[in-house]
Amino acid sequence: MYIKSLQPNIIENDSYLTVLSERTGNLVLKVLDVEGHMAKTVVADVAEGLQQLALNLSDLGSGNYILNAFNGDVFIKAIRFIKQ
Repeated sequence: MYIKSLQPNIIENDSYLTVLSERTGNLVLKVLDVEGHMAKTVVADVAEGLQQLALNLSDLGSGNYILNAFNGDVFIKAIRFIKQ
């Protein structure tokens, strides 16, 4: 599984994660604040192929965050973003 991008990088409410997967599976997204505290966890079903996953991040407070993506227990990518 490969994560191409998170758009936009400065988020008001919603964002889109572009994912390329060679097979179906679960994508676990853990959102941490800059102090390392868990702010949100999202589990998404991913189909085979290229897709965009809509992420509702409106419940996060303003600030800087890190989104850590996992395929099961395997770390894929960390993405920094700003929530306005």
